[in-house]
Amino acid sequence: MDSPFKGSNHVFRDKEPFKEGYTPDEILEREEEIQEYAAALQDIPDGFGAPNVFIYGQTGVGKTATTQKVIEFLEAEAADSGVALTTLTVNCNKRTSTYKVLQYLANELYPDRHFKQGTHPDTLWDRIYEALDEVGGYVIVILDEIDKLGEDEELLYDFPRAKAIGELENAEVGIVGISNNFKFRETLSQRVKSTLCEKEIQFSPYDANELRSILSYYADLTFRDGVLSEDVIPLTAALTAQDSGDARMALDLLETAGDIARHEDDDRVLEDHVRIARSEVDRANTRDIITERLTSQMQLVLMATTLLVIDPDGEAKVKTIYSLYKDLCDRVDADTLSESRVRDHLDTLEMFGLLEKGEHNLGRRGGRSYIYSLVDEPRIIVETFREDERLKQGFPSSVDSLLGSFEDSSQSHVQSEFNV
Repeated sequence: MDSPFKGSNHVFRDKEPFKEGYTPDEILEREEEIQEYAAALQDIPDGFGAPNVFIYGQTGVGKTATTQKVIEFLEAEAADSGVALTTLTVNCNKRTSTYKVLQYLANELYPDRHFKQGTHPDTLWDRIYEALDEVGGYVIVILDEIDKLGEDEELLYDFPRAKAIGELENAEVGIVGISNNFKFRETLSQRVKSTLCEKEIQFSPYDANELRSILSYYADLTFRDGVLSEDVIPLTAALTAQDSGDARMALDLLETAGDIARHEDDDRVLEDHVRIARSEVDRANTRDIITERLTSQMQLVLMATTLLVIDPDGEAKVKTIYSLYKDLCDRVDADTLSESRVRDHLDTLEMFGLLEKGEHNLGRRGGRSYIYSLVDEPRIIVETFREDERLKQGFPSSVDSLLGSFEDSSQSHVQSEFNV
């Protein structure tokens, strides 16, 4: 048997810049946001205190990369000004509770010790405050994907007021929260809002011209000279801008188009490769959002909506979604949220591009309601949930039958004749 691997690579120069953890030397198309960010944090190098700043924007709009670059500038500026500054970064996607964040911070501050699961929270708080006081100066705690903490507000309430209430003497803590959920602040209690008094910066989706600039920068780093046809970057930028304005998605699309060209032993990456890649990336992106971006509660709301969409007797209105959601919570042994919180999650799922809602007029009864539908194929969502041992227990035994019937009924008469 001949080797299934391809010969010499004539498409890519380097793939490292495509990786999610890569931080470019230059942050493109975010000059205004960088200036806003710097203004929000200016009190630190000026020696006036550690402010709280919240960054909002959907996935792939440069929030984390911009934060990393601004913090680099801030650390250099603080050093030049003789201001003591410590920065700590926590990914809340992996640490979804105050306790897990505290455990992580304690282990970061005490590298020679290991605080195990089960250490009392008061012990973690005490050790963290002791370490911060020993370091002294200003401390910025960056909570990336802060919305994953859900309704757990302890960090946001205690850290900013730690010095004022005497927990810290020599240090002052400010929080930088990064969120995909534009409505995250609305979910906070009034006491936390009053404590934070935060400054807000919003990152808008990239437009086609901005994406062309970003893609051209990365293409120079990753592809060999002359490999990309002239229409590849404009098409990739246009498709992504129309869809989401997500630079990460645009880069995934460009890389996948290159992979397809390499697999097919083509000398150049062409428009056709981009169009084929788009279908693959869309499916992968949906899976990534569900598994990596949604909280477990958001997943259950999406599952309830999906089951109602594929059920010919179902209607995906808020009331029926909430009723089924409660049943699913019982089946998978999860806590049940209020109907208003489920409404918030439906809005977030819509923001992620997983759901759409259409207005339904109630006729003579007056008023209106909204019916939710899925943006992607239900099968992609069902298959993704089935990869989770806990969540797949929520599916009724009839799910495959419902899914098959839904797909059959979605075909037109012409498609049926074609046996599509």
